[in-house]
Amino acid sequence: MGFFSSLWEGVKSLASKAVSVVTNSVKKVGEVIVEGAKKFLEIEIEKLEVVKDILETIAKALGIIKPEENVEELGDKAMKAEKKPEEFDSINQYIDYLRTQIHSSKKELEKLAPEEKLARVSIGSALLSKAIEEKKSLEIPVEFWKEAVRLGLNSKEIDEYLNKFKEAGVKPEEFLKYLKRELNINDEEKVESALINAYKELEPNLDIKDIEEKVISLPGK
Repeated sequence: MGFFSSLWEGVKSLASKAVSVVTNSVKKVGEVIVEGAKKFLEIEIEKLEVVKDILETIAKALGIIKPEENVEELGDKAMKAEKKPEEFDSINQYIDYLRTQIHSSKKELEKLAPEEKLARVSIGSALLSKAIEEKKSLEIPVEFWKEAVRLGLNSKEIDEYLNKFKEAGVKPEEFLKYLKRELNINDEEKVESALINAYKELEPNLDIKDIEEKVISLPGK
């Protein structure tokens, strides 16, 4: 389970300390990433680990990070870098800069205090989320990743959701409102149509009625 399994029970205190570490790194990583990292730190630690794994899997599939790279290392490099994301044309260019110009090691990460490690996870998660946004041309709020975990979605399902949202002109934020029954009937049908099309790709052998039932019965609906 990574370093999460070694965290002591005072998770609220730990998250609070991690927020301080993240906040103090604003001059290194910039305000946008810091604000995103702080939102990731609002997620329960055990769920954040799942979110982290999903972000890594999707980012690797999109070629944002290499198979041997991970969220903690990315966050660590960002906190060491002399340049901020704002100095690059894209987050993906910034990540390339971190990969080629900034060093991080597993031994160094293992020696860090729990709050320092958690801070790096949150910063790395914020970076990958932004990079995925760029690749998908979609604005993806942190709450989307949290809800995806609550729904028990895997990385393949989430990736296909995002693909179909893009094709249908559905914002991930609208999906969150859909789960809360906050959309009008037309927008709700648009989201449901995108979800149905996602499952046609994910489970092509599934009967359309079963797909529709799967969508309609999403937790939170």
